[in-house]
This record gives sequence, structure tokens and C-alpha cells, in this order.
Amino acid sequence: MTLWLAKRKPDPSPALQLACRAQHFRRWEIPRSSYPMTRPGYLTWRAKLKSQAATQLSELLTSSEIQPPLSQEEIDRIAALVRKEDLKNDEEAQILEDVACLVFLDDQFDDFEKKSEMDDEKIINILKKTWAKMSPAGHALALQMDMSDRAKLLIQKALGTRNTHQSTTSPPQPPPLESLISTHDFVTVAATFFPPKTYAFVSSAATDGITHRRNSSTYSDITLRPRVLRDVSSISLATTILGQAVSSPIYASPTSLGKTVHPEGEKEIGRACKELGIAQVISTSASFTVSEILDAINSHQQSSFSNHPVFFQLYVDRETHKSEALLSTAFCPPPPGGGGGHAPLPVLFLTVDSPVVGKREADERVPHNPTTTTTINPPMTNSPPTPDTKGSSLGRTTASFLSPSLTWKQTIPWLRSILPKETKLVLKGIQSASDAFLASETPGINGIVLSNHGGRNLDTTPPSIQVLLEIHKFYPQVFDKIDVLIDGGIMRGTDIFKALCLGAKGVGIGRGILWGLGSGYGREGVKRYVGILNDELEITMALCGVTNVGACRAGYVNTSVVDHLLPNSGHP
Repeated sequence: MTLWLAKRKPDPSPALQLACRAQHFRRWEIPRSSYPMTRPGYLTWRAKLKSQAATQLSELLTSSEIQPPLSQEEIDRIAALVRKEDLKNDEEAQILEDVACLVFLDDQFDDFEKKSEMDDEKIINILKKTWAKMSPAGHALALQMDMSDRAKLLIQKALGTRNTHQSTTSPPQPPPLESLISTHDFVTVAATFFPPKTYAFVSSAATDGITHRRNSSTYSDITLRPRVLRDVSSISLATTILGQAVSSPIYASPTSLGKTVHPEGEKEIGRACKELGIAQVISTSASFTVSEILDAINSHQQSSFSNHPVFFQLYVDRETHKSEALLSTAFCPPPPGGGGGHAPLPVLFLTVDSPVVGKREADERVPHNPTTTTTINPPMTNSPPTPDTKGSSLGRTTASFLSPSLTWKQTIPWLRSILPKETKLVLKGIQSASDAFLASETPGINGIVLSNHGGRNLDTTPPSIQVLLEIHKFYPQVFDKIDVLIDGGIMRGTDIFKALCLGAKGVGIGRGILWGLGSGYGREGVKRYVGILNDELEITMALCGVTNVGACRAGYVNTSVVDHLLPNSGHP
């Protein structure tokens, strides 16, 4: 059950995890033979199992010494999931139903259909009922199972398909792009149409996923304070990020292994960003080299924007000479006479929050399947994938080259000695106001990104927006000295507006870019995803009485609900 839950929902809530593991809690106490061997008898037995399991689990959780103790509300929620209440409307209850059906198909069906009393007609009827219980996301996982030929044949018959030599049914198609009207729609589609390992890799977060969830939920705790009777007939999202003119404060954060999501990976992201007029940050762990991505962007002519800044993100290699060689290709001018090459990139993002890779359990639980996930060896890391004994996480297997030895005193001067003077240096991964202040006081640093790696590295670190508030409280002068960017948890235009009001110059979208890129949508999906956020941001600005990004101020938000979460001193 746990394995299929990880595939169906890589970042399940604690309640969903407990409910999943309690699906057959003390089931032996109510044997099937205690009820008539009829359809009504079966349904009564199943209802009794769920009811008793929920009751016994509630009693156990209430009396146990779990630390921290569960609230009665949490216990009631777990019990409701075990009973699968409101199955049609409760997404988590449906996920449990999917998991139960997937376990049956994967682990029990081959033995089940061999029983002497089960003829084809009975089996096909059971399969039809099983299929009807499942969601489209469950169907997609079921169709990817490695089953016996006979099992596949029976499923084909149950689904009414005629071709017994191919897959059970024609692969489901993603919905039309224009039908996706919120960023959450893209996540739902990805859960169905991404290969399980790819979805686990993109969606996974560190350990319990607390920081990942709070990255988003903290935004909802900050409320808006609209002003009325303002002329908002003309709204502009145009702004500058690190001195570069862009059409929107949104930029594409660096993401790894774009080819796992789309064959053209970062090339296609670059084409979309060019059409949108927004900045793109290329990752060291991209599926293509900087030159390959820039060539794809430069040859793409479908853009009405004159400026499309491209930045580069660096993971420092344990062997620093490899990083030096990589930087020379991204930041050194082309040879005289125009003999190839490209103009030096204007900005370097140095990732500082990853001396090691975090423990991403959803990614580790789903095994790598080369037939459904493109095998990637990032060409710029010069380091082949290195499996370890701690799991099959793509992050771990492709990031063994990371240097754990970066320091303020050595790394910044070293980079400054390599980079052209005009190149701006940004530290990505700032998670405290103290480090933000230190960055603002360190010569050669031009900006910071408040980021916890999308909650993928160290769980229970503060949400990025909370760090932004912490800077306001302790070191407001930082905003006057360096550019402050932010990423993590941004799912709505209101989130972007709140970040801008609190001092951010730009907001990075990482997973979202990949949600848009995948499911076969390509650059049109990226454009749709960013377009939804731009539209929501424009609406938010208009309804708050703001006409341009530069006019966003702290007075438009109320942070009192989260202010108590900020530290009062050096004491924890």
C-alpha cells in the first residue's frame, strides 16, 4: 500500500499516510466467512471492516503517546479517510481507493484469476467494477503495470478493447490546454500523465514535506488590503530583474533534468521564456549545455519582445577546475571575428543551500524505469550518475559531484576572480535574515534568492515568504543594497503580489515551469502556466489599486497572522 501511495501521491499528507497503512487494521477479526457469500453479504462485510478499522484506529491514536500528540480533529480526519467518506468529493479518499485497486491489480490479481471458481466472465465483471472505482490518475498507473499476458487480455476485454497485442487501451490523452485555468490544474494533469518516476522526481520534497506545504500555505495567511477609487485602466507588469528589463516579475527558476519532462527540456523552456519576455535561469544540471540552449533560443524567432535575459546557475563541483571550465563557457566573450560562441551571460546564480542533497522519499520510493523515464546524464556536470545505498532518488544519483566546502571567505572571492567584472553574482538559497544581511555586506554580491529549494533539501526550514518578513523586521536596509528575489510555493497571482509588496524584485517558478512543459504541452504549456499567473497578478493589482510593479508596497498586505512566527532575538 505504501509503495503505491508513493506512486499515486508522492507527497501525501500525514493523515493520508496513516489512513493508507490502516486500511486492513485488525482485519482478521472479521473473516469474510462470517457474512453470506453473496454480493449484499460482501458489501456488508466491507462496510463493517471499514467502520471497525476506523473506530479501533481512533481509539489507538487517542490513547497512544504519539509526540506531538494528534488533535481530535486530526484523528477524526484519519478515521473518515479509513471509512472512505464522501468518496466522490474527497480527493484523498479517492486516492486511497485508487491505491487499494492498484494493490489488487498488482499483487493479487494474477493469483485471484487462477482460482477454479473464477471463469472469465466473473473476472471481467470484477475488473469492470474495479476500474469504475478508480480515478483517471489511477487508470494511468494501472495501464503502466507489468502484468502477465493473460491478465492484460482480461483487462482488455473488461475495457472493451479489441487489439490484444498492444496495451490494454489507447493511452488517455491530456485535456486541451485551454481547459486548464489554474496552476493547480497543471499539477492534476501531471499526476496522471507524467511517468511515475518523473512525477515523483519533480513533485518530491524532503522527508515529511512540511516546508514544501508551508511554502504555499503561508501565503494564504497573509491577507490583502485593497485601496479603491484608483484609476487602474492601464496595468503594467514590466519591471527589471538584476538590471535586466523583463515583461513580468516572474522568471523561470533553474530546474534539473528538463529532458525527463519533455524531449527538448530546457531548450523548449527557453523558447517559451523568449516568447513571454521573461528571464530564464539555466541549471548546471540541465539536460543540455548552455550553448545548445542558447542556440535553440536564438534560432527561435516567434517573439515580440526585444529582451529575453538568460542567467546561469552554478552548483560548484568538488573538483573546482571543472566549475572554472564551465563558467568560462558561460561568461567569457566569444572569440574575435565572430568565430562562434555567444555573448557572456549577465548574471550567475550560485546555489548555496545544497552542500548535500536532501532526502526526498517520494523520489526514492519509486524505482527508476528506463522505459518510462528518459535516462539523463547532465552534460555540464561532467559526472555520471552514481547510485548510492540510500535510495533511488534522481537527485542523489545525479548530484554526487556537489562540493560541501563552500564558504563566505573563499568561495565568493574565488568566483569574483573568475567572472567578468560586469557579471552580477546572486546567492540562491538564503534561508535566514542573518545570511541576507551578510550577503548585503559582502563585496561582489549583487542579489539573493530567498529559497529552500522548493522544500526539497531540509524539512522544517522556514517558508521563503517568512524569511522575507524576517528581513523586514531585522535588516530592512538589505532591500536598498541588493536585489532580493524569492521562490517556493507560488501558485497564484496573489502570492506574487504579496511577495512584491514585501520587497521582492522577482519571483521564481520552478516546478510550475515543468508542470507546464510536460504532459506533451511543451512551450505552449509553459506559456499557458505563466500566462495564468500574469493574468491573476494583473487582476490582483487592479483590485488593490496598483498600476505597476514598482508601486507595490507593504501597506497593501496584512502579515499579522504570521508575524508571531518570526524570532524575537537570537534565542530560538
